[in-house]
Amino acid sequence: MTMADRPVVVVDTNVLLNLATPVVDGRAHAPSGEDPFRTVLAGYDVHVPSSVLGEVSEAIESDDLLSAAAELVFRASHQLTTHEVDAAIEGPLEFGLDPGESHGIWLANELAADMFVTDEFNTTNYLFVSLALEDRNTLFTTPHVLCMLAADGILDVGYVNAALTYFVETKGWDRQYIGQLRSKYCSE
Repeated sequence: MTMADRPVVVVDTNVLLNLATPVVDGRAHAPSGEDPFRTVLAGYDVHVPSSVLGEVSEAIESDDLLSAAAELVFRASHQLTTHEVDAAIEGPLEFGLDPGESHGIWLANELAADMFVTDEFNTTNYLFVSLALEDRNTLFTTPHVLCMLAADGILDVGYVNAALTYFVETKGWDRQYIGQLRSKYCSE
């Protein structure tokens, strides 16, 4: 599959870090057997504003799981298409969005991306993000993407279910939202 054949996806910082976290987490409760980060990079033409890579490099500065995930993302950054958007937009969107999210929304609109993936679903910002996107059908979350990859047979359903449980327990992802995604996409 060539890059031109892959759907164009714009992601924010947390999406990249969340996809990389189970890959670098060596603890017993971390899901294993798949690499969702590499799978997304291989299956989609992933675009980010440069501010996302800035946020990733800032996350490397600590010595914890987030830092290890950020380092993995940074090492794979050559597989991302990076865009300078600061000069192209009047100013970042407000309402609690960080520059990566704000610039990502602008980039998704500019590229007419197939998907804008954010993990703002646990916050009131999700509604604002959906309103800021020119095509609300492009709004996805990391758990939604993982479930779609399982439904398409690209990631193992058992792995995705384990990953969703992992994220509910470690990131506090909304159980009801995850349950709805599981019932729609990840029934074994």
